[in-house]
Amino acid sequence: MNTNPISVVAITNLYPVPWAPHRASFNKQQFELLAEHVALRVLVLVPWREWLKHKHECQETERLSYAPYFQLPGFGRSLTPRFQRFAIGRKQPWIDRAKPTHLLASWAFPDAVACLMYAKNQAIPVVVKAHGTDVNEHTLYPKRRQLMTTWLSQAKTIFCASQALRDKLIAIGLNEDKVCTNYNGVNADIFYPDPAGMPDKKILFVGNLLASKGVFELLDAFHQLHNETDCNLHFIGQGPAADALKAQIEQHGLSERVILHGALPIHDVAKQVRTARLVVLPSYREGVPNVLLEACASGVPVVATTVGGIPEVVTEQTGVLVEPKNRLALAHAISTALATSWQKDVIVQHAAQFDWQQNIRNFLARI
Repeated sequence: MNTNPISVVAITNLYPVPWAPHRASFNKQQFELLAEHVALRVLVLVPWREWLKHKHECQETERLSYAPYFQLPGFGRSLTPRFQRFAIGRKQPWIDRAKPTHLLASWAFPDAVACLMYAKNQAIPVVVKAHGTDVNEHTLYPKRRQLMTTWLSQAKTIFCASQALRDKLIAIGLNEDKVCTNYNGVNADIFYPDPAGMPDKKILFVGNLLASKGVFELLDAFHQLHNETDCNLHFIGQGPAADALKAQIEQHGLSERVILHGALPIHDVAKQVRTARLVVLPSYREGVPNVLLEACASGVPVVATTVGGIPEVVTEQTGVLVEPKNRLALAHAISTALATSWQKDVIVQHAAQFDWQQNIRNFLARI
């Protein structure tokens, strides 16, 4: 049993739930390691429509609970923190039983803003973890940006998954002394090179199936290349773009060459990654996506976009970078990467610097 006097309640929408058990595996990995050092509970924020559909699947324990919150679809996003704050308040008896010394809000908007609203009258310090879209997207909207500037300034520490995210938060007015970079890590027991050293004829995408992840540009780029390569294209993940993506695959006549796997358990994802020729992530915006770190830990080169913190972690020895939303450039980058003789040991060595244990040490030093 952990006897550390630090007691943390993590509040986030980014955590596996019974109906999406593979969601945000990176957060689950970090929280499990953190729980080796502190007493940890997790409160998962769930939009009310999801909750109404799945509430019978949710069982509260002393270490895990769920907070359903009202959400206005399509508009009113600046109101979401207040709805979440009300949902968190309804869980106060569960939170109080933990006797928390800290709250950890993992997602800068709306989750962290809601958590800080709740904590205002609780005299509990809040630390925040910023990921990518939570900063890159929401700071584009004046009302949300103002809410972030006002409330995040009250956090004790804000941990950013990249230097680019840190710079962006400082640019909207946050004190640079409380905003730090803390890269995510890779679990080397799960993500490691293929012992056989014989990759499949496979180009791989892993992530949410969203237009902003560049999935349609990737499909179009593959359509341009499919006659020039014997590789097939594999998508791992689920999301709102799945049906449109499937329709375009059929329209291009690529049903035999493009495979949609849906969401997979992390060990199955790792097997797919380590046997890939190439991992491709053509996102429009990112923090530092863990899939790129995991690909490198598996000795697999990557093609990705020059957005967010990606240029901080992808080097010329580990992959090829292109501007987002450019199908022709993406096709050329994939072709170049497939033709390059990569040094697997160099790629793996590069990934070794992204370590979950170091991430936890950095976290504990600043809470």
